[in-house]
Amino acid sequence: MEILDKLKVSRRFALRGMLSGIGVALWLPVLDIMCNDSGTAFAQGAPLPTTFGIFFWGNGIHPGTLWTPTTTGDGTAWQLPPNLSDFADLKDAMTLVTGLDMLNGVFRGHGWGVMYVLAGGDGHICVTMADTNNGPGASAETAQGTQWMPTLDQIIADAIHGTEPYKSLETGVLLYTGQNMGTASLNLAHRGPYMPLPPQRDPVTLFNNLFSMGAPPTSSPVGVPMDISNKLRRSVLDAVLADAKRLQLSLGAADSMRIDAHMESIRSLEARIPATAGGANPMTGTTLTAPTAQAANLDLTKVTAASQAINKLIAAALSANLTRVYSHLWSGARDENHYPIIQLDTEHHTLTHMDGPTGPSNLKAAQIEKYIMSQYADLARTLKGTQMGAGTLLDNTLLYGVSDVAEPSGHLMTNYHIVLMGHAGGKIPGNRHFRPPAAGSGFPPTGAGTPAARKVTELMLTLQQVMGMNVTTYGSWDKTSKTMPEIL
Repeated sequence: MEILDKLKVSRRFALRGMLSGIGVALWLPVLDIMCNDSGTAFAQGAPLPTTFGIFFWGNGIHPGTLWTPTTTGDGTAWQLPPNLSDFADLKDAMTLVTGLDMLNGVFRGHGWGVMYVLAGGDGHICVTMADTNNGPGASAETAQGTQWMPTLDQIIADAIHGTEPYKSLETGVLLYTGQNMGTASLNLAHRGPYMPLPPQRDPVTLFNNLFSMGAPPTSSPVGVPMDISNKLRRSVLDAVLADAKRLQLSLGAADSMRIDAHMESIRSLEARIPATAGGANPMTGTTLTAPTAQAANLDLTKVTAASQAINKLIAAALSANLTRVYSHLWSGARDENHYPIIQLDTEHHTLTHMDGPTGPSNLKAAQIEKYIMSQYADLARTLKGTQMGAGTLLDNTLLYGVSDVAEPSGHLMTNYHIVLMGHAGGKIPGNRHFRPPAAGSGFPPTGAGTPAARKVTELMLTLQQVMGMNVTTYGSWDKTSKTMPEIL
């Protein structure tokens, strides 16, 4: 059968059809027939794709009992802190890195922090925080703010992109609300200064983009449907169902079940998408669109539903090998969205400056951080639940979970907590808490700003090497050739 011959030499495959005159594509997950006998590589010998992602949220974390484990080490030597409790079933895939610094660890604003943790600085060599006043990044917290260097996701995308339809996939959740800081808070991914790649925050639009004929949408798409899933209230599966059934008759039981599970996942997502633009799904009475409400009226039910739908769509794109690089902007640096979960009509960033790090308002902000982490955990859990060869997507990905400031109340850029998820194709063992001995304890940590302090750029260089890049130095702020082998 010709289609089986194609599958045996393919790294991705789509069932294609027409839906009410509109071309659609149902990209299949990587199937056993595409892999070698052990499921550890493609049948033709190429390795299964290792993917790289970023999960970013604004306003930092509150180090201490809520965020910092009391011990370091592997396995049972350390326990998840309360704000990471939603990762309980994912601890084996977590590498928690704490105690890292930016420059000499003193006060600096969110705009400089996001420039550092996503792009390693502005291209101007800096070794102290005062040096950041002398380069282009001095305008960080103004309307002229941007990323002056490519963000980490784009550096990796340039290095590892092959034949995937999407060089990178950009998604997000909350619309930015807060001080105008140019493109840097509105977007995560940047190709360079004032060259952002805007995140797609609308699950409906993302769904339609991924299930078009497969080409990434342009700014003025020709022939790409704007509402595939809702066209005459019919499913994209209707267009390819017959071909899918014929294919399943020729596949093994495991692949047939995998296609069934994939199609059921797509059907479930469609059921949550409104049947008419802006309307309610007649089956559920609910809508699933981007959370566009004003900050004071943020509907967490709507936000959570949109977040989890986007997580599933990210997994669908990765499982079909449509991209190897993705970034997810939960909220922008210095974000002022309001979270009704805390029972207080005050915005996120404002909360962090109403009292000290352990004051009642900051403890409310820490509740927001726990909610955000629950959504990060949902993304990781969705990847873990999606098979890729003999393993899962989470086995074959590396997620860099990071925020703009290390501690939001005093804007001290010391003691960054970074949540890595995934095993990067077996290169990262996971279930580890690493905290450099030089970081010390307490807050500010006793080792903050000392020459022995470890830097976020060391971790960023290590992540590039894990992704197969032949690179030996990284960063302009804290430029380094030192890596962090302790996570490997």
